[in-house]
Amino acid sequence: MPNANKTAIVKSAMRTFAVLEFFRESKRAASVTEIASALEMPQSSTSVLLRSLVELNYLEYDRQTRRFIPSYRVNLLGDWIRRSPFRDRKLTDLMEELWTATGGETVMLGQQAGAAGMRYLHVVPGGSQLQFIANAGQIRPMVRTALGHVLLSQMPNTKIRGIIRRNNAEEPSQSARVREAAFLEEVERIRRRGFSESSGRTTPGANTIGMLVPLPKRRAPLAIGVGGPIERIAAKRAHIIEVMQSRLKELTDVAGPGVVEK
Repeated sequence: MPNANKTAIVKSAMRTFAVLEFFRESKRAASVTEIASALEMPQSSTSVLLRSLVELNYLEYDRQTRRFIPSYRVNLLGDWIRRSPFRDRKLTDLMEELWTATGGETVMLGQQAGAAGMRYLHVVPGGSQLQFIANAGQIRPMVRTALGHVLLSQMPNTKIRGIIRRNNAEEPSQSARVREAAFLEEVERIRRRGFSESSGRTTPGANTIGMLVPLPKRRAPLAIGVGGPIERIAAKRAHIIEVMQSRLKELTDVAGPGVVEK
């Protein structure tokens, strides 16, 4: 769970979504004890929260097994959000298509989290034994991820400078901090070519190619990426870029192009 001491998040809201994220990851029914242990929550508080969610019809409770599971109502909550920007096209379907078309490389969907973080919203893991590993829900500094880079490319440079300074201030390793001038030059290259590429700079030995998802302007920007070992991505780099561009272009007519302020 997020650290409540470092955020202004209401604890009950944080715990509610932590429970839902637990079920998304585990994909099975679970007892109070299992949930409390996994989320490091007091069992008494967990029990009260779970029974409240049952009363609200967001969870179902099996009295025989004493286990909880999300109700169908949870599935319906975000269905209109996933469908509306692209008519009946789901981003999860698009990610599965990219996974297949790129030979089973890891496919990631990300969005800005807080002032200077990038959160993986959904991940389709790579199909090979040697793969790029990212976990849904994980938050990384924006300057340290290919998806963060492509999201930053849509911001004015003044805002990017503030994020660079914040990420650098929170980075304990001097060698991992980025140089502002060099980073802004890279952002400009991303704007010109339309995609980011980590090439081992953010995760040693791995390369991720990231692009923006064409959303309506009123929606928070999303980035999608394909990642894997540097050598394997290099061998099919042109194909990956072509596939990503063609699949995302299918969404452009619906969402319309974004606008970049420099």
